[in-house]
Amino acid sequence: MNESRKIYIIRHCEPQFLNNIPICISKTDIPLSDKGIKKAKELKNYFSRMNVKSVYSSPLARAKKTAEIIADNKISVEIKDDFSEFNIGKWDGMTFAEIKEIYPKEYKDRGEDLENYIVEGGESMAMCRDRALKELWNTIVKSNGNIIIVAHAGVNRAIISSILGISIKESFLFRHDYGSVNTVIYDGDKLKVIKVGEVV
Repeated sequence: MNESRKIYIIRHCEPQFLNNIPICISKTDIPLSDKGIKKAKELKNYFSRMNVKSVYSSPLARAKKTAEIIADNKISVEIKDDFSEFNIGKWDGMTFAEIKEIYPKEYKDRGEDLENYIVEGGESMAMCRDRALKELWNTIVKSNGNIIIVAHAGVNRAIISSILGISIKESFLFRHDYGSVNTVIYDGDKLKVIKVGEVV
């Protein structure tokens, strides 16, 4: 029987928002804030005891920097494009208040069909889920031991909801704070979610 492995799926730490105003970000590439860097260092200390064999990351700076701090120059960070954040299209970089004001009908329609609605220039959550899951399995097959994946709220929700067998909308019942950790066990055959959105 294969020895079970732990897959830690982490949301990147807090990014540096202009004037500290949160925006809807997907492909927009912004660095970590000072608070985000501090949290990443806390994660580094936490995972230094977890016998992690490899670290993978979205190519976006907020995820990549989080992964590099956790890896602490002891493990190389491998970039996986399909762990990039869910593509929100023309809404990328806008505040949520702006989206509601400028695109009220689209905002409402998307809220009613989170899995399949595509904002112009973007992708649906279902499309994001499919690419992220494919990359997850590819990563598991090509690695050994416990691994870390640093990605984004949208990607992580898509992966976790699929493993749990719930809708993406239902996944919003779980918090996914910056720097939070989802723990998944792989037994050589199936994936099982142990913890969701844990703050360590």
